[in-house]
Amino acid sequence: MKEEILVNAETLSHSYMPEKLFYRESELTQLKHNLQNFINTFITGPCGSGKTTLAKKALQCLNNSKKILACYIDCAVYQTTYSILKEIVPRSEFIFYRSNYELIKELMKQVRERKFVVCLDNFESMKDYSLITKFLSMGICIVLISDAEENFSLLTENIRSNIPSMIRLTAYSSEQAFEILKDRAEKALAKWSCTDAILKRIADSVKGNIALAINALKVAALNAESKGKKTIEEADLPEIEDCPVKLSVDEKILLKILQEWKSLPARRLYDFYLQSVRHPKSERSFRNYMESLCAKGLVKAIGDKRGRVYEIVEVGENAVSKS
Repeated sequence: MKEEILVNAETLSHSYMPEKLFYRESELTQLKHNLQNFINTFITGPCGSGKTTLAKKALQCLNNSKKILACYIDCAVYQTTYSILKEIVPRSEFIFYRSNYELIKELMKQVRERKFVVCLDNFESMKDYSLITKFLSMGICIVLISDAEENFSLLTENIRSNIPSMIRLTAYSSEQAFEILKDRAEKALAKWSCTDAILKRIADSVKGNIALAINALKVAALNAESKGKKTIEEADLPEIEDCPVKLSVDEKILLKILQEWKSLPARRLYDFYLQSVRHPKSERSFRNYMESLCAKGLVKAIGDKRGRVYEIVEVGENAVSKS
């Protein structure tokens, strides 16, 4: 019988929200203060430094209060004005809106009835930054997130002058990464299945990228399980690189969609892709992108051409280079 090492996979997933944010307490306090006082904020820091988790944690606190509607949008997936607005306008999935104008009109109506906070992660992927100006004019509180601080200069002077607060995150130290990884391992893995030495080896290898560390631990656990082991050994660790995989913009979008849905028929995946980009590529290009993602070990294809289904291989999006 195969030994089970990974007993709580959710704890090592991209969507997991930890109860406590280690080494980000002061930044969380600042962001919560900003949002409660409707201070627009720009968050920046290297990949895997906790920007998205920080923002989602603060937004979660707002939504729990039920006084403010807080929305998180990943602009790497939702790039067009229409797709972003559809994610923000309440119950828009039940109503057909013919244009951006209709969506903005409905959003303005909603804003008069309650307060809104909108977080735009990877905002530099947006097709039209003027949507941020519209949000500001409506009185919506804005949080923008980007890996590179220089992306702030992509915005107009008017937008920049309306975002007075900047939260800069630095990469975790090896010691901090170890403590975070140990906490996750205790929740996710069978007791005694992973030593501190293994966790330290991972923490020292990722150069502060905690998302990459968590993904590496998950892969190592699955590797050990597949060999029938009771414990993770050094031979089970994946090779960790600074920029493990480079993807095109379209490949990143397709991967993001699959990370959200876990598994999709090829036709539905292509339909979601068409809705997410302004200038979609042909079905032939789509098939080439999916072949590339399969070859890189990020996606697996099941079935023949007509009934093909694509499934995400949970190695984690943050192991993918954004360059």
